[in-house]
Amino acid sequence: MQDVESATKWRDEYLAANSNGANAPASLNDARLQKLVLESERLRIKISQDRGELVDIANVRESGIRIGAIFSAKLAALVNDASGALAGLDEATLRKKLHERTQGILAEIKEEIEKV
Repeated sequence: MQDVESATKWRDEYLAANSNGANAPASLNDARLQKLVLESERLRIKISQDRGELVDIANVRESGIRIGAIFSAKLAALVNDASGALAGLDEATLRKKLHERTQGILAEIKEEIEKV
């Protein structure tokens, strides 16, 4: 490439041949501006992560799965324990025992969630 005209022609041909040509910056200054904007956004995200304002979605997903597993296990235990332990009780006693067991399970769930 010997002159500006041939460089401009090459750039136009290159942009036409590539599908991302529509997103290409029009000039070097535009390219620098795009780069600066992207670097600023990346830095803003990194600072937000360091402050604890943003978290990785994989961590959130994993924590949600763990919490769901904790709830499932504790509720299954309630069903298994309650069926035999509550048989033959009158309504008031049944309500009291069930409330006590539920509060115990909620406390266990809280302890398990704090570990997550």
